This record gives sequence, structure tokens and C-alpha cells, in this order.
Amino acid sequence: MVDPAYLVFETGGTKLVAGVAGRDCRILETKVLYRDQGDRADKSLGRLIEAGCELKQRHEREGRSFEACGFGFGGYVRRSTRQPFSCLHEDGWEALEVVETLEREFELPVAVENDCKLGALAEAHFGAGRGFRSVFYMTVGTGIGGGFVRDGRIQAMSDTGEAEIGHIVVMPGGPQCPCGGRGCTEAVCSGPGISQLAEWVANTDSPLWQGSRLADDCGSANRASSKEIIAAWDEFAATVVGRAADCLSLAVSAAINLFAPEVFVVGGGVGSGNRPFLDLLSEHVADKVAPCFRDHYRLVPSAFGEQVITQGAALLAAQRISD
Repeated sequence: MVDPAYLVFETGGTKLVAGVAGRDCRILETKVLYRDQGDRADKSLGRLIEAGCELKQRHEREGRSFEACGFGFGGYVRRSTRQPFSCLHEDGWEALEVVETLEREFELPVAVENDCKLGALAEAHFGAGRGFRSVFYMTVGTGIGGGFVRDGRIQAMSDTGEAEIGHIVVMPGGPQCPCGGRGCTEAVCSGPGISQLAEWVANTDSPLWQGSRLADDCGSANRASSKEIIAAWDEFAATVVGRAADCLSLAVSAAINLFAPEVFVVGGGVGSGNRPFLDLLSEHVADKVAPCFRDHYRLVPSAFGEQVITQGAALLAAQRISD
């Protein structure tokens, strides 16, 4: 008996993932690869194809027949041409024919979408948003991104995306963002952003920094990782984390006021992996959401770990071939 399956890929801020999903779109297996600093898109795509070939061949020997391929891209996708065209964390994607290359290599139809949109899709079908009509998903990790799903489908509002919560300016004139702007949510609330914010706070209030144990442990504020800052929770760290939560709440409350989701899901290593940070964020958001929405949304952590994007990629692939 032939068992239908889907081949899935993900490229993000630091890692590459190839995987296989079964007929129900649930992930069966993934292979995670980590990019080296300075890697370009052509190398990353080649590594994904190599890993995908290995997985596909092995699962075919086990009786699975692949129907489609889904690709979650950690950057912007032009939907009209199905072409990834810009990644803030890795150069060269705009020069590649990604979909055509994957279709040629695997002889499968390929569906490609921004990774955070696929995160929203996964949470809406199988995760923290299951059973609700409208779900907004935000990832807070190496970068910050968002996606909005209604009635089980990504709400595509333009050719190049929507729900870009990571690039709402929440600290005018603040630290530089990878997008080129200053004070974006991603610049001060992502993992690297919280480190940038720590340096900003240290330069503003040097005695506060000097009194922190992080000064001894890390040497300088910009060397303190977001994980170390959140774990420290001394006066300096609490100031940084509080400022980050307040800045992030400006973007989250704006998204809730604009999209009115029933569920707002927070994912990513910084977002869902730190309960104290999420609780603090919830408090700040509650003060900023319009009164008419305050009793009509839930802010919850992601139900998925590392597989949220590949899970969404499988769902998208299945939707596209059924349309």
C-alpha cells in the first residue's frame, strides 16, 4: 500500500531544516543543519537539496509516495512569481530560481511561503490556535515575524506579504535594524535585539550596568545574550527585559487592534521559551489593547517547538495541491 507524504524545507536565521510529513501532514522526521557565518543562499539551497534527496529516497524505500513539497523561507516571498527574493540574515536568495530548482530536483509541485506565515498555519491547525477561526502568530527569535490565519488559510493581503510585526517602529531613533530602519521591534526585542537594547541601556545608565553581575560575566553589555539577560533578572537585566517587553507590547497590541485575532500565539526561542518574559509581555499588552478587544483575545505560547515551520510547510503543500 502506497502511503502519501510531503517533503518540507525551512531556512531561518541560523539553521536549515529538511523533513518529511505523512498523509495527515504531521511531521515524521526532520534533519537540522546549521549555517556557518558568511554562508550564502546557493550553499544553503544545495545543502537543503542534499538532505531532501536523502530523506526522500529512504522514505520511498519504506513505501511512501511524495505528492508535493513545501518550503518555509526566512525572508520575503513574491507570491505572484513564487520567488523568495530577500532575506535579512543571508545574502543571495534573490539571484536563485528556488522553486524551479526544487521542482526540477524532486519532480514535485512546490509551495513556498514566508516562514512565519507557515508558523501561523501550523498553530491554527494543530497547535495553540486549534479550534479558533482567527490566529495571529509571532515568532521572537533571531528575528521577529508574523502571520495571520483565518478559517484555516493564510490571509494573503499583498504580493510580498503582510503581518510584518517585526518592523513596526517601537523605539524611534533606537538601535539599527537589519532592515535598515531604526528602533524596529526586531532591533530591540529579538534575541540579538535584546542584546542591542542592553548596550543601549548600559550607555544610558552606566552605574546600573556596572552594578550588574553581567558586567563581570560578559565584560560588556553587547556581549550579553538575551538568554543570559533574562536569566540574570537583576536590576539592570530587569530594566532591559522590562523595556523589551514594553516595546514588544506596542507591536503586539497594534496587531490585536488591527487584526482582532481570537488567539495571539507567541513562538520562537525568546518568545515561547521564557515564561517570565511572556507573562510580563501579557501585562504590558493588556494595558494597550483597545477596550472593545480586551475580552476577546488570548495571548498564549506556541504549542510547537522546533517543528512549527516545517509543520506549516506540509499543510501549505497539501492545501495547494487540493485547490
